[in-house]
Amino acid sequence: MKLTRILISLLLVTAMSIPAMASSDWVADFLSRYDPSRSTPAPAGAANSQLSELLRTGEMPVTMNDIVNMMIDNNLDIRANRLAPRSAYYQALVFYRALLPSFRLTTNIARDNALSSTQLNGANSQIRDTALFDASVSQALPTGTSFTVDLSMNRLLTNSNNSIFNPAYTSRVIYTVGQHLLQNKGRIINLRQVLEGQNTEKISEAAFELQLTNLIVQAQKSYWDLVFAGQDLSVKQSSLDLAKKTLDDNSQKVEIGTLAPVDLIQTQAQIASVNDLLVQTQFNVTSAEDQIKKLVSADKAPSMFLIKFHAQDLPLQPEAVQVPTLEEAVRVALENRPEMRQALLDLKNKDLEVTYTENQTKPIVDVTGSFDQNGLGGTQRRLFLLGSPPLTQPLPGGVIDSFGSLFGYGYTGFSAGISVIIPLNNRAAKADYERALNDQHISQSKIDTTAQSIALDVRTSLMQSQMYKARIETAKTARELAQKTLEAEQAKFDLGTSILQFVLNDQNLLLQARTNEIQTLINFTKSLVDLDRSMGMTLKKNNVELDRTLGNVAVNRTSGAAARD
Repeated sequence: MKLTRILISLLLVTAMSIPAMASSDWVADFLSRYDPSRSTPAPAGAANSQLSELLRTGEMPVTMNDIVNMMIDNNLDIRANRLAPRSAYYQALVFYRALLPSFRLTTNIARDNALSSTQLNGANSQIRDTALFDASVSQALPTGTSFTVDLSMNRLLTNSNNSIFNPAYTSRVIYTVGQHLLQNKGRIINLRQVLEGQNTEKISEAAFELQLTNLIVQAQKSYWDLVFAGQDLSVKQSSLDLAKKTLDDNSQKVEIGTLAPVDLIQTQAQIASVNDLLVQTQFNVTSAEDQIKKLVSADKAPSMFLIKFHAQDLPLQPEAVQVPTLEEAVRVALENRPEMRQALLDLKNKDLEVTYTENQTKPIVDVTGSFDQNGLGGTQRRLFLLGSPPLTQPLPGGVIDSFGSLFGYGYTGFSAGISVIIPLNNRAAKADYERALNDQHISQSKIDTTAQSIALDVRTSLMQSQMYKARIETAKTARELAQKTLEAEQAKFDLGTSILQFVLNDQNLLLQARTNEIQTLINFTKSLVDLDRSMGMTLKKNNVELDRTLGNVAVNRTSGAAARD
C-alpha cells in the first residue's frame, strides 16, 4: 500500500514536468534554452546565385523569372526585411513565459548558539545546527488553474537533552491547487498575449509580403523598361539605316544631276537627328540595366555595372491575356491582398483586448486547496512522553526513516480556502474596457476603408489595362498607315512628283509610330503587372513562396510549436 502511494506521488510530480520534456531530444532542447547560440539561426547569407556565376562573362541573357529569382536571393532590402517576421515570431514565444513550468531548488545551512531562557531547552545554551533542502515544481495552465508540488527536508542537530530525535529529519510534501473563478479565468484571457503575438507575427509576415510584392513589381516594370529600350534601340537603328540609304540614293541623284546638291543637307540633318535619338536610347538601355542591377545584386563593386543584360521575354499580346471582370477582380483582391489580412488580424487583436479588459472589470474570486504529507525520522534518544528518561541505547535512524514516515500517509493534512477581492471603485478597469471598445470600432472602420481602397485600386488598374489594350490596335493601325504613307511618298519622290522634305517627314512619322506601338505594348504589359499587384496575385503569378523567402522562420515555427505542445 505504501509503495502504491509513493508511485502515485512520483507520477504526479512527473506529469507536471512533461511539458519541459516534450521534444524527442529533450536534454538538448533543455540545454539550448540556456545557450541561445545553440538554437538561434544565423542570418541568411549571400547565396551563390546565377548572377555571381555569370559576372565573369560580362553578358547575361535574362528572362523575367531570372530577374525575380536573382532579386529574392540578393536584394539587400529583402535580406533586411525578412528578419522582421522572425523578430515577431520570437516575441510571440516570449508570452508563453507565464505558462511555462518551473523547478525551484533551495538549500541552506545555519548554526545558532543562544543562551537558554527555559529549562525546556535542555541545556544552558542551546546550539542548533540546521540544514534545509527544498524543491518545488509549479505549473500554470491557460484555464487559470495553477499546480504546485513542494518537497522539503529539514535536518536539525542540537545539544538539547530534551530532543526526542537528534539529529532529527523533518520532511514534508505539499500539493497545492488554485483556480481563478471570475477574473483571469479562461484560456482566452490567459493566452491573450500569446494569441496577440501570433497575430502580430502574421501581420509582420503580411507587411513583408507587401514589401516583397512592391519590389517584384518594381523589378518587373524595370525589366519591361529594358525590353522597351532594347526594341526602341532597334527601331532607331533601322531608322538610321533608312536615313543613310536615303543619303546614298540622293548622292547618286546629285551625281547624275536629277537632284540639287542642297537637298543632301536635309538628308544629313535627318541622319544627325536620328543619331541623337539613338544616343538617347542607348542611355535609356544603360539606365534600365542599372536599375535592374540595383534590385538583383548585393555587389558594390563597380565592375558589376559593366554587365550587359539581354532581355529574352517579349511584351504580352492582348489576345494572349484573359482580363478578369471587375467583380471577379475585386473578389480575388479582397481574398489575397496582404493589407486586408493585416486589417482583419488587427481586428482579432482588438477583439482579444475587449474580451480581456471586460474580464478585468470582474471581482477577483479565487479558490485554493492543498494536501500535505509529513514525516519525521532520525536517531531517537528519548520516548515521546514528557519527563521520560533518555534511552540507554539510542535507536539509530535518518533520512530513510523520515521518507518512510512521509510516504506512509500516516500524518497528513489538508486545507481549502476562498479569496474575494471586490474593488470599491472600478473606474480604471471600466475606462480600459471602454478604450478597448473604441479601438475595436476604429479597427472595424479600417477594414471598410481598406476594402474600399482595394476596390478602387483594382478598378483603376483594370481600366488602365483595358485602355492600353484598346490603344494597341490604334497604335498598330497608325504604324501601318505611316508605313504606307512613306512608301507612297517615296514612290512619288522617285517619280519626281514630290519633294525630299515630305519623304523625310514621313520617315520621322514612321519612326515615332513604331516607337509608340512598342511603348503601348509595354504599357499594356506593365498595366497587367499593376493589375496582378492590385489583386494580390503577384507572388502567385511569379511562383514565389513566402515561407521559402522568409528562410528559417518557417522551420523555427514548426520546432517552436512542437516545444509548446
